[in-house]
Amino acid sequence: MKHLKKKLPPLTSLVAFEAAARLGTFTAAAEELNVSREAVSRQIRTLETHLGVTLFERDANRAAMGPLGEQFFSTVSPNLWAIASVAQELAGETASPPTDAADLLPPADSDDLPTLLIVDDSPQNIHHLHGLLCDSYRVIAQTSGQDALSYLSGETADLILLDIRMPGMDGYETCRQIKATASLAGIPVIFVTSLDDPGDETRGLELGACDFISRPVVPAVLRARIRTHIELRQSSAALADLLSRRADRLERAEGILARLAGEIDQFRSS
Repeated sequence: MKHLKKKLPPLTSLVAFEAAARLGTFTAAAEELNVSREAVSRQIRTLETHLGVTLFERDANRAAMGPLGEQFFSTVSPNLWAIASVAQELAGETASPPTDAADLLPPADSDDLPTLLIVDDSPQNIHHLHGLLCDSYRVIAQTSGQDALSYLSGETADLILLDIRMPGMDGYETCRQIKATASLAGIPVIFVTSLDDPGDETRGLELGACDFISRPVVPAVLRARIRTHIELRQSSAALADLLSRRADRLERAEGILARLAGEIDQFRSS
C-alpha cells in the first residue's frame, strides 16, 4: 500500500476531476460535491501537478477538458466507479448494519428445520426427548456412540444431545472423537445425563461440550439452551462468511487500486 500511495494522486483530486469531466463544468461539479468552484479547480490543479500534464484548458471565463483530460477520464472514471461499488459492498449490503446477532441468521424455513441428533441407548429417553423437540426440530436418534459417529460420517447435525452412560463407547469418548474430527468439531454437543456430579460436568465441558443438563430435564430449559447454542453456531458461521466475503471484496478493491496506479503510470509515460 505504501507503493500505491506514492503513485496515486489524492483521492479528493480524482473525485473532483471525475465530477468536472463527467458534468462538463467546474460549477456543476462543485454543486454535486457541495464545495466551492474554487475548491474543485484547486483539486484539479493538484492532480495536474501530480501527473505533470494539463487536463483542462482554461481562460478567463471557462475551463474545457483537453485531449489528455479526455484520455485520463476514460481511464479513471470506470475504475473510480468500481472502487465506489466495492466500497459500498464493504460497508454492508443492507441500508443499515445489523443491530442484533439474530439479524445475521438466515430466514426461518419451516421445511428446513434444524437437525438434532440424540445419542442415547435408552429408547425411553429417546422417546421423551423426541416428544419435547419434534415440533421445532428434525430429530434423529442413534443408540450408541459408534452408530452416531457412523451417521455423522455421511450426514450432519445442527446440535447433538449426548448421553454419558452407554455400553461400549460412552458419551465422553464419543464427544472426544467428535471434537477431534475437523468436519464435526463445530457441532454443539450438550450432555443430557442422569449424572449430576460437578466432576462429571467439568469433564464433559473440558472435552468440548457446550452444555451439561442433568435429568430430570426441565422442558423449557432444554429448549432454551438448544435454541441458544444453535443460534450461536449459526451466528458464528454467518459472521465468518461475512468476513470472508468482505475480505474478498477488499482484495478486489486493492486490485482495482493497483490497476489504476499502473494505468496512471502508463498515462504519465505516454
